[in-house]
Amino acid sequence: MPTSRPDDDGKLPSRERLRFLRDEIKRVIDYRAFYLRYCPDARQAGARLYALCPIPAHAHSGKGHPSLSIDLQHGLFNCFSRDEGGDCITFYELMHGVSFPRAVGRMARELGVDGRASRPSLAQRAAADAPEFESFEPLDPETAAEVCERFLEVCRGEDQLEGVRYLARRGIDAAAVRRARVTYFPRRAYRRVMRRMLEGFPLEVLQRGGLFNRRAHLTFYRHRLLFPFVVEGRALYLQARTTAPGVEPRWHNMRGPVPALYNSDALAALPSGSTVYLVEGFTDTLTLLSHGLAAVGLVGAGGLKEEWLAPLGRFRVVAALDPDEAGRRAAARYRELFARRGLRLATLRLPADVNDFFRQTPEAADRLGRMTELALGATDS
Repeated sequence: MPTSRPDDDGKLPSRERLRFLRDEIKRVIDYRAFYLRYCPDARQAGARLYALCPIPAHAHSGKGHPSLSIDLQHGLFNCFSRDEGGDCITFYELMHGVSFPRAVGRMARELGVDGRASRPSLAQRAAADAPEFESFEPLDPETAAEVCERFLEVCRGEDQLEGVRYLARRGIDAAAVRRARVTYFPRRAYRRVMRRMLEGFPLEVLQRGGLFNRRAHLTFYRHRLLFPFVVEGRALYLQARTTAPGVEPRWHNMRGPVPALYNSDALAALPSGSTVYLVEGFTDTLTLLSHGLAAVGLVGAGGLKEEWLAPLGRFRVVAALDPDEAGRRAAARYRELFARRGLRLATLRLPADVNDFFRQTPEAADRLGRMTELALGATDS
């Protein structure tokens, strides 16, 4: 079957053009700004927005708990009250009561996408594949470790200063960065890092791991501050953060499930009975490490898996999750989860997330210590 070609004026045939516009919309759209246009009162927790569903056909009462959940990384939404979801284009269709082609056309005009087969920018070529195009088989753990370790090694050969400074502004010291093997590469090194990864692995392996997309470009273009999940001494998985303001989504990750709690490998060196904090995310974990405290991190408040409890059983575990509704719900659920295993979980209610608490509170470490002793005393009584 012959490949469709652009017309002489650069426009693709109608059906091809529709698919092209759809893909370009997803490459250039700012998901956070798009959904906030319709949900201005939405609450953000990590890489998600939560809001009352505004879709007219759903006839939400405007009261009660948020029923709409939005994944800012992939642009997907789900309304739990009506059990309906989809991508940003489906959301536009439902909000405006229009067909798919009309929604694509209107969104393309709003975003300045004209449907011409022009050469996309490097940022567009580096964009991760849309979820519906992710058909690769996941990597086995051994190959994933080889890819992760090589990626970290290549990136560590580049200037780390910007990444270290970014974390330092958040109160995280260089020693904690080194212990957690946090790694950075500057944008000017992007093509060099991409080339060196292709020298070490077949493209198909890198695509299966999510490091490269179908355009054969490294997907970690905007997200170059790398946080490895180390299991038994080897990095098995990576998430990365953008250091630039205003970029959404703020996080990007490899394909596949999160293999463990962040920083869980450090637990092996701790004596039994040590206090270990359970917190949300990398920044909170590294903040506590910078103050000489043991901590493991969740990817999102609800990210704890029951099979991860066993390594925590010999410690005094204290949950210090974010003081939002998601954090409170997760803390209550985790207390029950620990109790079913015959374990105790103390919980803290901080006025802010751990990193903000330490940056904004005088003598934060002393205050945290006193609160921790009270919480542990309550669970022991």
